[in-house]
Amino acid sequence: MEENNTMMELEQMREQMQVLRNKLETQEIVNDKLVKNSIKSKMSWMKKLIYFEFLMIPFVALMGYGLKEVFNLSWFCYASIVVLCVIDAVCDYRINVASLDLEKVEKHNLSDTLQKLVAMKQMRAKAFFIMMLLSIPLFVWASIEMWQYISTITFRDDLPTNMVYAGAYGGLVGGIIGFLVGIYISIRIYRKMQTTNDELIAQIEEFTNND
Repeated sequence: MEENNTMMELEQMREQMQVLRNKLETQEIVNDKLVKNSIKSKMSWMKKLIYFEFLMIPFVALMGYGLKEVFNLSWFCYASIVVLCVIDAVCDYRINVASLDLEKVEKHNLSDTLQKLVAMKQMRAKAFFIMMLLSIPLFVWASIEMWQYISTITFRDDLPTNMVYAGAYGGLVGGIIGFLVGIYISIRIYRKMQTTNDELIAQIEEFTNND
């Protein structure tokens, strides 16, 4: 009789352990999905930003051409500006979109995703540093060409020449201000991207460590 009771108790314990194991596995699957959904949600704004960046390239090319005509910039300077914008957009796409396909995040394990996020952060830092090194000298070069054009305008008392000189000088000052604002916005976006990466890396590490 006692032996039967013991067997029944052991069987009940095994059933309870199996139920507990199933609950833990289910909870782990749910948490895994929550983490991956969090990754897709937090990274989606980057994807939209990069696509918007590509849409802006034609407008940048048109605006650059307008500056070329107004300030008599060299074709080489104009082409360098457009090419740099295209290279920047392509690099951003490869780093922030292609390196981690959000549509396939659910199929990958979190360890692989973690490695991709770490690599993404490192590549983004290198790309940002290189783009700053290229864009600042290019802007200085364009500013010099613009200033050389302004210096050829003889400032006279007649209204048409006066307006041309004032407009050209104002365009140069506005370009400098716009460039500085652009640098500030770029730094803010870069820091937000890196912060998003850090949050996702910490979230994955916390989840994997708990396992």
